[in-house]
Amino acid sequence: MLQRLNRRLPQKKHLPRVKSDTIVKKSVSVILLLFLAFTLCAQTKPDAAKEYKAKNYGSAVDICLAEIKAGKSTADTYAILMWSLNRQKRYKEAIAHGTQGAKKFKDMRIVEALGVAYYYTGNYDRALDNFKAYVAALPEGSFIDDVYFFMGEIYIHKGEFQNADIALTTAVHHYPKSALWWARLGYAREQAGSYEAALGAYDQALSINKNNAEAKTGHDRMTAKLKS
Repeated sequence: MLQRLNRRLPQKKHLPRVKSDTIVKKSVSVILLLFLAFTLCAQTKPDAAKEYKAKNYGSAVDICLAEIKAGKSTADTYAILMWSLNRQKRYKEAIAHGTQGAKKFKDMRIVEALGVAYYYTGNYDRALDNFKAYVAALPEGSFIDDVYFFMGEIYIHKGEFQNADIALTTAVHHYPKSALWWARLGYAREQAGSYEAALGAYDQALSINKNNAEAKTGHDRMTAKLKS
């Protein structure tokens, strides 16, 4: 009798194991499918930063505007949007979006990009305000060399050549490899009456690019001036 009952008992080594293996296999399959779906989704998600780096500025703008419309904007959204618009010389749009972004995020990238947009629309006072704000907040920031260059150009436009000298001297201190910047420094010094210092700046520009036209003519003017 005991033997018959034992025969009717389920075989523990088969039933639970088969059921467990099936559940595990199904679970693994589901996890793999979800992982693949997530990976594909991540791969196809528009990336404004990637488009900007690839110089696809129009695509970067479209992605950023879509993020803003969807209520998913970040400081990065506005920074990349403004950089892209400035690259496309769409300065008025950059100012409009940058003003909106500056109200939402206290990010110096937006402030700097606004300054650039204001500069190219001829609003030098507003541009200078933004550049000064950037310098005060990030004296060693990533864009500090460009900021000082733009400040120098603004001071030249305003006829404040000593201030231009200071700003452009700081610009080439941070980035000494630009012939253009050295030539503009030479011009600012020349206009301020510092002829020897101007000649030094023009010579430095020519050492970087011997074909820089502004530096060539400036060098000749200063050489003649100092000989007279």
